[in-house]
Amino acid sequence: MKKIPDGYPLEPKDSENNLLKEGDNVKVLYIPDSLINDLEEDAKKAIKKCKGQVMNIYEVDDYGFMWVEKPTLETKNSYESYRLGMEPKHLIKV
Repeated sequence: MKKIPDGYPLEPKDSENNLLKEGDNVKVLYIPDSLINDLEEDAKKAIKKCKGQVMNIYEVDDYGFMWVEKPTLETKNSYESYRLGMEPKHLIKV
């Protein structure tokens, strides 16, 4: 069993103190620089566009990060999306 550092897991509450869980739709309020610092410029721009978007929580990890997804291409033979691990405080339930 892995040891979770102090301060984790994060409390599963959004910026307005609403309880969050897998399957919830949330609006991304903030994209932290730490999430995009090491990315190429095209990826940075694309992820910054997720701010203000409604996304679905598809997983809550052991640290309490809410993993959200925004499909970018969906066809019969192909699927692409952006997946972001967000702190609950940077989201709001919709």
